[in-house]
Amino acid sequence: MPALGRRPGRPPSLTREEVARAALAEGFDGLSMPGVARRLGVSHSTLYRYVTDRADLLVAALEIAADEHEWPAPDLPWRALLEAFAEALWGLVDSHPGMAEAIYGMTSLPDRVVVLLAGYATRLREQGFTSRDAVVALDFLVDLTFSTAIAMRGLDAVQDTPAGPRTRRDLHRESLRTLSPELDEDSTWRGRGWFDDKLAIMLDGLQLRLS
Repeated sequence: MPALGRRPGRPPSLTREEVARAALAEGFDGLSMPGVARRLGVSHSTLYRYVTDRADLLVAALEIAADEHEWPAPDLPWRALLEAFAEALWGLVDSHPGMAEAIYGMTSLPDRVVVLLAGYATRLREQGFTSRDAVVALDFLVDLTFSTAIAMRGLDAVQDTPAGPRTRRDLHRESLRTLSPELDEDSTWRGRGWFDDKLAIMLDGLQLRLS
């Protein structure tokens, strides 16, 4: 029997980190304040003591995910650095479905993420990049990673057709296979698709620019 004057259940106090971890457990797909509140066993209004709104909840969750993810050291040669950053970034969004879409809807990035990017930009400038090219290269890489991840996830969607339900993957594959035999390869439509090919073209272009 509980002690007089005390209510059973979760203590009323939380931390911002607990709320952020609950958001990560809830997942970025369809993340909502009520969903996180239910997961924590508290009222919706309780969350507002720790986050101001859903956008702030996303920032808090992203901070935890980014802090605990393994990122390449900035002291690599520029091409190896960008390749390693792309690999790490793909791993992050691949392990958190919906994160790429959520970040595209944000108006600002967490300070910790900005610090990480600033360190990479400094390293690129040390190796001959202009300040603008360093930032554009990182932004290009982030856009390439996120847009590819979103596109590849979207291929799983099912649409009704006169012939019955079909995935977008099958529909796109059939419509584009006449352009090139390579477009009919299974690797084009699954996993990372042509992400690595596009990344190589981008890096080759940067090499020419530096030359």
